[in-house]
Amino acid sequence: MLHSARTVAVGPLALGHRPRSHQGDNDNDESSSSSSALRRNILLALAAPPSTLLLPTSLANAAETPAEAIRLLSSKTIPGLGPPDIYYPSYFIGSWKVTSVITASDDNFWNDLKSNGVNLPVTIVSKMRFVPYNAGKDFIENSDTYPNNNVPAIADRAYNEQSYYTALSEEINRLYSTTKPTLPSIQSAIWTPTNPNVLSLTYVNGSSKEIKVTKRSVDVSNDGNSIFSSEFRRITTVPPSAANSIGVGGIPSISKSRVLTKWKQSATATDGVDRIEGIEIVYNESGTLGDKDKNADPLLGGGSSKAGSIPLPYGNDTKDLPDWRSTKTKILMERSGG
Repeated sequence: MLHSARTVAVGPLALGHRPRSHQGDNDNDESSSSSSALRRNILLALAAPPSTLLLPTSLANAAETPAEAIRLLSSKTIPGLGPPDIYYPSYFIGSWKVTSVITASDDNFWNDLKSNGVNLPVTIVSKMRFVPYNAGKDFIENSDTYPNNNVPAIADRAYNEQSYYTALSEEINRLYSTTKPTLPSIQSAIWTPTNPNVLSLTYVNGSSKEIKVTKRSVDVSNDGNSIFSSEFRRITTVPPSAANSIGVGGIPSISKSRVLTKWKQSATATDGVDRIEGIEIVYNESGTLGDKDKNADPLLGGGSSKAGSIPLPYGNDTKDLPDWRSTKTKILMERSGG
């Protein structure tokens, strides 16, 4: 319902193979030599760091449409991960004012706030920034490198996370007055386009968090007006150390998360794209089903003689299955000057 599925096939011809023709012995020797060189190049490419698996800019520029440019880049998958990053149409490049309306959630964070009088929906106003996918670690944009508007964009994950988190903290503190901030401020956010799968955050209270993407997929519509993405993430959280302990941070905890996002151009867009609408669903792992009161959930056997059981193929013993909590957000991006 959120998108039209489209797969990107990468066959042997995409790697440069051509059908072998019946020619003379000299031609066969030359073909064999070329084939060996090709195999060596492929093996070197597979052994290279993820950042070198990106297609050259010239190939992205050669694409006839933004959607084709995204598919070219996304087809260079990393085994077990998928595309090196989420690539967006070039009209995403720039700065945006973002209004996020959190409409529903059963996540522990929002459940705790609800018990203290903070009810959904909650509106968060923050900023987001997108840069050309090959802007480099220092985000240096050379006009000679981007000769047309088909160069895909990527999200500046550190900037976007820090802006959203700060706005969320301010809004929560406004809705729920406490003697100290509900959420600790971010001290540093480290992320680069050359290593897009890891975002490292440290907080002023001594805690830290690492968000690492472990798998992703991307679909883009033929006209480039909408894009869908899915990312699985591993989140390592280190709490602040006890006041009387020596060292930095307490015992780390690891959880899993999945983010589903759909973007589309706003129907009100006229000259250029200045409004983009989005829907985001975040699934966070929150312990196991054994930690949850399953009597209230019919899907988990609520009301039956054996509470906590769910039908096959899961079997009757479900207490060790992960308990996933979801948060749904409607998003509106409006282009800003910076």
